[in-house]
Amino acid sequence: MPDEETKAKAALYAAIFLTFLGYGGRFAGFEPFQNQFFAYAVWAYILFADNLVYRLSGSSPFISRTLEMAVLAAWSVALSGVLELLNLRLGGWYYIHQPSTLSLRWAGRAFAWGGFLPSLFITAELLRCLGLFRNLKLPPLKVTPGLLKGFYAAGLLFTVLPLARPALWPLVWLPFLFLAEPLNYQLGLPSLLREWEGGVPGKTLRLAAAGGVCGLLWSAWNSASGARWAYAPFAKAGPELFGLPLPAYLVFALFGLQAYSVCCLASWFRGGRTWEEGAWELPGRRPPPWTAYAIWPLIIITSYIAFRLTDAYLVKLYIGWL
Repeated sequence: MPDEETKAKAALYAAIFLTFLGYGGRFAGFEPFQNQFFAYAVWAYILFADNLVYRLSGSSPFISRTLEMAVLAAWSVALSGVLELLNLRLGGWYYIHQPSTLSLRWAGRAFAWGGFLPSLFITAELLRCLGLFRNLKLPPLKVTPGLLKGFYAAGLLFTVLPLARPALWPLVWLPFLFLAEPLNYQLGLPSLLREWEGGVPGKTLRLAAAGGVCGLLWSAWNSASGARWAYAPFAKAGPELFGLPLPAYLVFALFGLQAYSVCCLASWFRGGRTWEEGAWELPGRRPPPWTAYAIWPLIIITSYIAFRLTDAYLVKLYIGWL
């Protein structure tokens, strides 16, 4: 196995190469680089940002915990697929200018969806290395059974409301946060509630900030791509940036929190292991060993169904020559 310094150099060269392909192809109009610009841009950013984290702290998710980042990318595809399945009912966004060649379309989609969570969490790690909210202290939050029940109730409410009334589709970024957090707390997994119980809200605020930063980046890369998503019409809510009203970017901050909670809950299948440095082993009863392998058919089947149904119902325009 190569040492971390060798991996860091290789990752940096790969980032430069992807930047050359993506941005060079985008501005020169070469295909499929222009059409699939988002996938090149997000992975170039992931490798650059991870290298910066490594240089600042001597450890980083991609370079130091490569296997965990590969698992995270797979979970990113699966979580995106779940949201796409919900969107079949919600109709909040759709896709245009998709290549008619299935292999190119699906490969681009897999790399794009697989880049969401890695880019989000590496951005949060970068903000941590820069000291954002590092020393912030607040009075400890008392986590009671009533509070946990309130989280479950809010999660169910935010699940039912958008499904019953699709015009409320932005609420889909909330339910998993409220459903996963109390489970994480009770199972002894990494938990934002436990952070607040200790009076240290820094991680929560960094995840929210990372969600906002990535929301801007994702929207910018998406608007520059040939194959991209577009949103259902919004009510006028002030100035827009990359097709979204500025207040809508707050949703990405909520997504940062929801994504972390869901991924921590998913880590139960692997004994609590995550991409985070120093992630602890489960203090209580460990899951059966077979669960670490059983999740992979679940991820593959969910992703396949989402890819098929996205093509069938959410793609509005194909490009025949790609």
